[in-house]
Amino acid sequence: MPTKKPVEQAHGTVDQVADKLHDVVDRAAEGLGSAEERVRGEARQAAEKVREGKEFARTQGEEMVGKVTDYVRENPLTSLGIAFIAGSIFSALNRRR
Repeated sequence: MPTKKPVEQAHGTVDQVADKLHDVVDRAAEGLGSAEERVRGEARQAAEKVREGKEFARTQGEEMVGKVTDYVRENPLTSLGIAFIAGSIFSALNRRR
């Protein structure tokens, strides 16, 4: 049985190492691909929650403005009195600073 020359042995070892490295790189790429998909999915969900929160806040704000407007229409003198008192308190607090 002829023995392999050192150069042939080195080529064989290099080929084996290269094959193993290719496998490792392929598995890593698959893992990164699925991680990227998960991150993208989470980002989409987060963006949707932000949109929902924004819509909720807008709706609540519109409702509050409507309620205040209705109250002022129904109680103009009381509203004027409340505004005057609130302004006086705010002014007094700002003078002290």
